[in-house]
Amino acid sequence: MRNKKIINLHAGPALMMCSTLMGAAVLMGVLTTSFNYKLDDAGNIIGLVAASAKSTAATDVPSVVRCLAGLITAILPAAIGQHLPLVIGLLSVPLALAFDTDSYFYGMLPVIIAIGEGFGVAALPIAVAMVVCRNCATFISPMVPATLLGTGLADVDIKDHIKSSFLWVWVFSIACMIFAIVLGVMPL
Repeated sequence: MRNKKIINLHAGPALMMCSTLMGAAVLMGVLTTSFNYKLDDAGNIIGLVAASAKSTAATDVPSVVRCLAGLITAILPAAIGQHLPLVIGLLSVPLALAFDTDSYFYGMLPVIIAIGEGFGVAALPIAVAMVVCRNCATFISPMVPATLLGTGLADVDIKDHIKSSFLWVWVFSIACMIFAIVLGVMPL
């Protein structure tokens, strides 16, 4: 009887986490899936043939991520595109102030990886730069509830916290990126 009470006590949060992760997986599937369609002799679409994450046939409807990456790749200079991990590493702290963790990793990461592919940059260095450098800025971001709780408990205004911490966190983030490059964790 006691075990049932404990299970019932924790069932709600556990199910919420499971549904959140499954929802994120569905979202990523929708954002990264391209569809291949079949045409008749007149050029009209008959129906969908297949769906895949990596499709390059002429009759493909590109995924949302591929469309966004294509738009950005078209305007991004090649000199910046070839050094995308460094650029993202340098911009991760300011981006942390604008995006919450979920939108940063579920929304931006796939698009940035697709942009990197357009310039011949592997996914691993981009992902490492985004993870290592962004995580340094987690607790100055006003998008993180723990930051708001901490500043509230310390009776510090969030803008004052960001103002006094931003440069220190940014320098630390760049130092972490350099350390990751030296260790070979973030290949260039």
